[in-house]
Amino acid sequence: TKTNELARKLDPTRPTGGVRYSKKSELLEDVYTYNDFSHIGDNPGIEAKKKITSKMGSPYMVTEYNGHMFPTKSFDDESHRLSHALRHTSVLNDLYRHDDVLGGFGWCMFDYNTHKDFGSGDRICYHGVLDAFRNPKLAATAYSSQQEEKPVLEISSSMDVGEYAGSIRGEIYAFTNGDEVRLYKNDSLIKSFTREDNNLYPHLPMGPIVIDDFLGDLLDAETQFSVGQRKTLKKTLLVIAKFGPNNLPLKGLLLGAKLMGLYRMTVEEIGEYYTRYIGNWGQEATTYGFEALKAGKVIKRIEKKTMKAVDLEINVDRTILREGDTYDVATLRIKALSDSGNLLSYLMEPIELEVEGPIEIIGPSILTLRGGMTGTYIRSTGREGKGKLRLIMSGRKTWEVDFDVQIPKPNLEEVGGSH
Repeated sequence: TKTNELARKLDPTRPTGGVRYSKKSELLEDVYTYNDFSHIGDNPGIEAKKKITSKMGSPYMVTEYNGHMFPTKSFDDESHRLSHALRHTSVLNDLYRHDDVLGGFGWCMFDYNTHKDFGSGDRICYHGVLDAFRNPKLAATAYSSQQEEKPVLEISSSMDVGEYAGSIRGEIYAFTNGDEVRLYKNDSLIKSFTREDNNLYPHLPMGPIVIDDFLGDLLDAETQFSVGQRKTLKKTLLVIAKFGPNNLPLKGLLLGAKLMGLYRMTVEEIGEYYTRYIGNWGQEATTYGFEALKAGKVIKRIEKKTMKAVDLEINVDRTILREGDTYDVATLRIKALSDSGNLLSYLMEPIELEVEGPIEIIGPSILTLRGGMTGTYIRSTGREGKGKLRLIMSGRKTWEVDFDVQIPKPNLEEVGGSH
């Protein structure tokens, strides 16, 4: 009570709020705030306000969600990273859905060092939508796709079937602020998808778009089957692509029975079509292209294809360091990318750092990529001049970043005074 009184006295323009984990507790602040960790992936994103507080006339805000309920590393498998992203998407959708909820803060923005009782044995909490160096995980695009200033398109899958149990990709999600996504296979347009096709998150302004058809009209162009057989075969292959051949729902079993009974296809023949059109096994490397469109215009394009070379994307927040009362620091965020620009999430190679000139590394001189990403910091040393940072991956290549360290000249009148 005294804390709230003091807060209101110091700043009467701002409402007060706290953090609580218990339902139906007393309200000392202006806003009833609650940590809602109820979402576990297959239930509503948040609980209804009336279940949390009896103060229905008071403003209500969710102050934490997700976090420890589903720790996710940037080097977890794709299915885990997708589930993480969809959990954040589900909560966001429900925050928009409930008019009596002011909004919410997710737990949390980035991974962080912690005590012995948390983390994965390494004292790191993997609760963030960014890693500790502020490199984004897939879940970060659930948030970045809600704005319209910068084009966003992120595909939840590398499209490598070997990443998945039984080589079953399941549904693919496109996180984008576009209103349409086109799928290409080896430069042939397969299909265009919109949110209205399968709107799982209707309250979210720009929810992810489901990509669930990898066939399009290919069977029409490449087979001599009747219209009915083509339609049945396509439906069957898409059900297998989603659930796998050994876990088919009743719909899939009935479709398969129709193919074998009415159209005299064997299990082996159905399997061959699946391998050819979905699995792509034994064929030339397949390139998948994804285009995000806004008002009919392409705003971003991504290609998914076999990696042939490794490159580093080095994002530096500043290359001019200006010393004042203390040293200046630059932050570097580093990603390992394929030659087509895709993150190499399982590249865990070391990167050796070397510096020359009036700069130093803050931290170790050898970094290890985690989830294909890492970071470091460069500081000035009190000397002026040109500096250079080299990033070396053994057996690959060397990357360089140039720095300019500037030290302002003192104002002699201020130093010596006027005479």
